[in-house]
Amino acid sequence: MTETHDEGWGATVRGGRRRGRRSVRVVLVIVVLVVLAAAATGVGAAVYASAQMQHVEVGGLDGASRPLHVLVVGSDSRAGLTPEQQRELATGDTAGERADTIFLMTVSGRRAAVLAFPRDLYVERCDGSTGRINGAFAIGGADCLVRTVRDLSDIPIDHYLAVHFLGFRHIVDAVGGVDLCLDQPIADPFAGIDLPAGCQRLDGRQALGYVRVRKIDSDLQRIERQQQFLKALAQEVISPSVALNPLRLYETAGRVGNALTGDQGLGTVALVRLGFGMLGVASGRSVTHTVPATPANVGGGAVLRVNEDEAEQLFERFRDGSVLAEAAGGAQVDPADVEVRVLNGAGITGLAARTADRLRSEGFRVVSVADASQQVDRTVVNHPRGRRTQAEAVARALDGRGELREDPTVETVTIVLGPDAA
Repeated sequence: MTETHDEGWGATVRGGRRRGRRSVRVVLVIVVLVVLAAAATGVGAAVYASAQMQHVEVGGLDGASRPLHVLVVGSDSRAGLTPEQQRELATGDTAGERADTIFLMTVSGRRAAVLAFPRDLYVERCDGSTGRINGAFAIGGADCLVRTVRDLSDIPIDHYLAVHFLGFRHIVDAVGGVDLCLDQPIADPFAGIDLPAGCQRLDGRQALGYVRVRKIDSDLQRIERQQQFLKALAQEVISPSVALNPLRLYETAGRVGNALTGDQGLGTVALVRLGFGMLGVASGRSVTHTVPATPANVGGGAVLRVNEDEAEQLFERFRDGSVLAEAAGGAQVDPADVEVRVLNGAGITGLAARTADRLRSEGFRVVSVADASQQVDRTVVNHPRGRRTQAEAVARALDGRGELREDPTVETVTIVLGPDAA
């Protein structure tokens, strides 16, 4: 592989300096809106949305695999934003474009799997250079990014979708905003956001700021936070106020179409297929993964190096579609294969013992019951890298309670019970 010096777009190597360009995390939510709108009302909305989309030539696509694999990109382009809009959305006026959010969607029927590629993933790109994966877009646009992802994972990519800043705001506003509950306040002037703790409804401007925040957590943690936002937005789209309101639904479909750029082969049929699969995101018949990686330093720049053996196992499950069996409603984890530690973080006498008994009755192997080192406000299910599916099974056994967190310090699935588990 050829080492290169990226000018602000990818990893900086050989002592170079990374430019301080603010990240724009426009995740997958735009696609969810268009495809869920299509699936909720049938082909009509999909035809309408597809007609509004821009289409571009994208090389390296397969176009007809089963299950369906779609590469989804959030673009940080400021193109089309007026100076006033740039100030309001706190985007700045940086020229150029790069892929700031990269997801692969795999769908079959009403089940979906999401594979997130962290923007700082250090890979070989389409031209043979090495650097951050998001720099591939600057090197050769969508063609280069598709080739880079395909060469890394060997997963066939059937279609490509990209969305920009302003479209994100318009779509969230079209559905009337999204409800979100925050454990703590979030303030980031670089993302133009200042939200108090507690439950609230975010409009399009606030939602854009929320998915752009990069000062409060790591790249991998941001991905998990954005996936939670995705599910909340998906539930909003299929709510009666949107799905059963033709005017709002078609307004949403039209705005989504205007916000999207897809490959030439992405039409109504593919949108409907993607739509039925994405209904699983809102109903819980979905699973999310992030490419396994380890923080590293290359030439003074912070990057994420792929854990090759673990990543290859994950890529194989996406290639053959077996990852879809992890979605709720598919093949389930055998509880007898899951070891669980139960910690009482609520200070409620007997809570951990009762929870342990319940898990044992479901077939899980409870290996220890104890008090947590400190109390928590709500239940958390911690899991080692590679055992998220087991953690999801444990959370389902607790009626969906428990925020899932990857924790490198634990050796097995570890529940820290909060007052909500009482």
